[in-house]
Amino acid sequence: MLSPLLRSRSGARPLIAVCLAFAAASLVAVPTTLDLGWDEAVYVSQHGRHAPAAFMSAPRARGVTLLVWPVASWLDSTVALRLFLTATAATSLGLAFWVWSRATRRPGTAAIAAGLYASLWTVLFYANAAMPNHYTAMAALAAVGGFLLAAAEPARRGVYLGLVAALAVAALMRPADAFWLGLPLLGATAAVPALRRWRLATAVVGGLALGGVPWVVEAELRYGGLLERIRQAGHVQGGTTLRFSLGHAISTLDGPILCRPCDSPVRWPAVLWWLALAALVPLGILAARRAGAARPAWLAVAVAASMAFPYLFLIGYSAPRFLLPTYALALACAAPGLAALLSTAAGRWRRVVGAAVAVGFAGHLAIQAGILHHVVAEQVRGRGDWTRLVETLRSHGVRPPCVISGHEAIPVAYHAGCRALEDRGFNRNATTAQLRQAAATGPFALLVKDSAPPEWAAGWQRVPVPDLTTSGWAVYLPRSPVTPD
Repeated sequence: MLSPLLRSRSGARPLIAVCLAFAAASLVAVPTTLDLGWDEAVYVSQHGRHAPAAFMSAPRARGVTLLVWPVASWLDSTVALRLFLTATAATSLGLAFWVWSRATRRPGTAAIAAGLYASLWTVLFYANAAMPNHYTAMAALAAVGGFLLAAAEPARRGVYLGLVAALAVAALMRPADAFWLGLPLLGATAAVPALRRWRLATAVVGGLALGGVPWVVEAELRYGGLLERIRQAGHVQGGTTLRFSLGHAISTLDGPILCRPCDSPVRWPAVLWWLALAALVPLGILAARRAGAARPAWLAVAVAASMAFPYLFLIGYSAPRFLLPTYALALACAAPGLAALLSTAAGRWRRVVGAAVAVGFAGHLAIQAGILHHVVAEQVRGRGDWTRLVETLRSHGVRPPCVISGHEAIPVAYHAGCRALEDRGFNRNATTAQLRQAAATGPFALLVKDSAPPEWAAGWQRVPVPDLTTSGWAVYLPRSPVTPD
């Protein structure tokens, strides 16, 4: 099954085939008509025409808003946006693993690594999503590959520019992840001669600074300075203190796409590929060492561990997409281990090993496909609830220009074409007095789930929402103009 890739001298055709299969599988599994999710609504609304720009909390960066700008600023079409993002996701997959293949001079195993990464349900689910994690992962892999190329070929200016570009993309997408990406790269400069060391260090720092400029400038303009924004970002994350969150990450391997708090049970079939990865990474390092190319493998493992650290030891919740950079780098290191299993076995053992790998990969694909089907179905149902909420709002006269507040106000407001205002929580962007003012001056709705409305909305008209897949929702509308405080 994998022997043609192992014998291939050119990584272009196998890698292109992987990218095309990745795009096709994502389009089949995840409907292009799937409504934008919560985070997507925030990013797309910054340039879109469908609704006013949603509040950007302190941790968020502008990378995704720049990514979707070519489509969102011109077309109010979810299908067009998802097709565009599928193309960019597949292209970034090919570019990142091509850089890695150039750095390791093993195009066949790079294509295998790309295929393994693309087989994960999380990667397929987010392939057409306006989310930053896949692009951060590809930027991280390209940055490690670019670093290795620059260390080996210091006379080529293009590889330095590529390294700077990859780090800038990572910082544009997720500045915090870029920080943990840059640390081991800076540490690795100590292993190269002095002249190259300063060039590499300058490229690493320059790339991170270039991509981080928008976040820093916005911190000064909107958050009272960089340190204050970092403090607020930590608050939104629930505090960044030392803790052990590996169990949270394991519990989300089969969904949900976000657990906060994390109380999902661990389903062990979803964990099997982690166990396989834990075995293949050491084999990959051993194979690279025997080939005299241990440095790329160790650097990939170091960066993977660094980028996983904050999500496993500093925050108290999890989302499976957080670890995509770690997966990309770990699989790039593990692929030579899988190749070594197939190439070193001889005679009857080669057939036995090949059959075991084929059966194991088929089982892996079946598990990942089952999880993806379940997650997509859950998201279709959940986002369908937002659609029914919007229909209820419109039937009661809540139409643009309008304001929505309360539970899940940001995605519902986006789909209704309204502005979202919150006076509490991590997305607080208004005071209670401003909410009362908005309720007194135009169409206004308060969304409540499994609780009573706040005191300032007591006496408002309660409108039940029919046909929701989850119970407890209600819409509260002012019975008469509200006098602001």
